[in-house]
Amino acid sequence: MLKFDYAEYAASEKATLESRQAAEAAAKNICERGCANLFLAGVGGSLSPMMALGEMAKQLTDLPVYVEQAAELLARGHRHLGPGSVVVTMSKSGDTKETVAIAKACRQQKIPVVALTGDRESPLGAEAEYHIPMRHTNGVEYEYMLLYWLFFGLLHARGEFPQYPDFAQRLTLLPRKLLAAKEAFEEQADAIAEAYYQEPYMLWVGGGEMWGETYLFSMCILEEMQWKRTKAVTSAELFHGTLELVEKDTCVFLIKGAGACRQLDERAQRFLEQHTNKLTVIDPAPYMEEQEPFGWLLAPLYVSTLLVDRLAVHMEKYTGHDLDFRRYYRQFEY
Repeated sequence: MLKFDYAEYAASEKATLESRQAAEAAAKNICERGCANLFLAGVGGSLSPMMALGEMAKQLTDLPVYVEQAAELLARGHRHLGPGSVVVTMSKSGDTKETVAIAKACRQQKIPVVALTGDRESPLGAEAEYHIPMRHTNGVEYEYMLLYWLFFGLLHARGEFPQYPDFAQRLTLLPRKLLAAKEAFEEQADAIAEAYYQEPYMLWVGGGEMWGETYLFSMCILEEMQWKRTKAVTSAELFHGTLELVEKDTCVFLIKGAGACRQLDERAQRFLEQHTNKLTVIDPAPYMEEQEPFGWLLAPLYVSTLLVDRLAVHMEKYTGHDLDFRRYYRQFEY
């Protein structure tokens, strides 16, 4: 596969599996000490898997779960953030300013903070009560796995997700399945990138538990890393404005979910198939086991592994724009 290091992926798998115990221990302790509500606070790419969890929480738990952009949470506060709250943050580098700032503010208010980050001694790790090591170097799916062991472990401790032992074990086996999905998608990723890398505008559509991935790839990958103009809209909201921009030559990507909102994705697909000749559908279903009992929970990881890990590098191949090159991001103070 293009720009793929198998040894590095295996090392990331090993490092992530080693962090499972820390995630589950944090979940158990949080439940035992009491948790009135849960805040998932991040920025940019770290916010994406939290969005997926927020959608899942609406269907799986009575625990109030708030997904917050860290800078906004810090600027305006939240009436429900206080005694009894637990805040989960994530930053691979450990020095994302907004994330560090919200963790510091919470620590000063004696609100427990969980940090998923590489180094316990990093600025973010130093502000957190709980540290879950994030030491992968390859694969966004590993961030999901750590969050899942924490979040679903907490639900299980609360008596709300009895399937957790089976689910958690399936997560340990997931990397090799995702590796097979990457390999199966490789040729298609190359064809998609070659066909659309010069498009002046791309419309990305997705919803439900897939909205985070839609947001992530359109903004954090295509806009930030490839400088491509995009518009992201949910499958439901497509019909309340953005549909009027769809013409025969409009480049549209539709990400289909595997949960309750898939019916909205399919409605969007029916419309788009009639009104554009440049529709690409990204569907995780063909890459998952047919009888996968946790399909809708795992689908975001499959989409992430296909898009972020495969389509992105093929886009880079054709655009010639280095995924690591930035004009503004982290280049100076703003």
